[in-house]
Amino acid sequence: GFGLAQAFSQPVSKSMPPCVVSADDLAIVNSWDLTGDKIGRNLAPMVFTIVSSALGFPAALVFSFGLCSALVALKQLIQVADQPVRKKANDRGGGSALSRVLCVFSQVWEGILSLKNDRTIGLLILNTLITNMLVYPLGSVVFPVIFKAIPDGSIEQEGSIVSRMILSLQDAVGIHKAKAWMNYAALVSLGGVIGPFLSSAVVYWIKALAATNPERTNWIGLTCGISGQVVTVGLLLLVLTFLQSFSAGTRIFLLFVVWGAMTALNNVTTIYFNAHTQQRLSRTERGRFIANILTMFTLANSVGSLMYGWALASGGIDVQIAMSTRLLLLALVLRLGIAAALRMDMAGRETILLKKTE
Repeated sequence: GFGLAQAFSQPVSKSMPPCVVSADDLAIVNSWDLTGDKIGRNLAPMVFTIVSSALGFPAALVFSFGLCSALVALKQLIQVADQPVRKKANDRGGGSALSRVLCVFSQVWEGILSLKNDRTIGLLILNTLITNMLVYPLGSVVFPVIFKAIPDGSIEQEGSIVSRMILSLQDAVGIHKAKAWMNYAALVSLGGVIGPFLSSAVVYWIKALAATNPERTNWIGLTCGISGQVVTVGLLLLVLTFLQSFSAGTRIFLLFVVWGAMTALNNVTTIYFNAHTQQRLSRTERGRFIANILTMFTLANSVGSLMYGWALASGGIDVQIAMSTRLLLLALVLRLGIAAALRMDMAGRETILLKKTE
């Protein structure tokens, strides 16, 4: 039920900012929208656990229901200065229920084919597909396997500065799982909470940097974001390549730092990707476009998890890391190709410049 609600609400919320703020402020709005979303996703399990432990599971459910109801009420109070579009006679509205379901897949396919008309948006979608297929599954599929290979008590017995920092950070944020590898996984995922704050700071820095040429804001933001993605994927590739040479504490610390930086730069790219499409597409196209790409990204994440699952089934821990590293190397090569294609596409660069629309 929640997934179905998200399927309807996400396209609406992502396509609404151009109706509320000016083009110059789209990146800021998208930044805080993405920051709130990422922080909520990472902190929600912790908050629910605290409420459930203190007040009981039924009280936690009532608390969640109350928050959702309040959110729905607040959304109903939002007023947008935009006129509804009159439905055209040739819009797909009739037919059986089965034909309407099949129509969803045809719309997704039509959306993919429409990317030929805008090469820049097509490259940015391909870049995000790479992130969802070859990068993000590392955190949910590969990292737990790496942490399970670390013997219990290794961090406590290590006695290094890095290990003491990790233990102090665990105590500070209240990470106390039943098994040691769960603590390490939770600590690295904490980078997913820190990353959005870093990306918001980067967005404000880019806005100041582009103050003299505000029409180039999206271009500068996309350049910084994709360049940062290339660098952080390269750093993660180096960490995984030499992972077995590091101590247990150093492994966790390096993954925590690189994953947090990668999350931040991924967010920067997404923020300016959203700002570009919101500026480029008309209000009649935004909702369908966002629904299509969200479907594609979800499928890409599932395919990526399956690919890394095959990599982990290839042998021992050394072989598993080696196979996962090869998949990540593929992501780096593809992302370098996308960065080069965007740089060489002078006509596409013109479409990224901010222009006044109706």
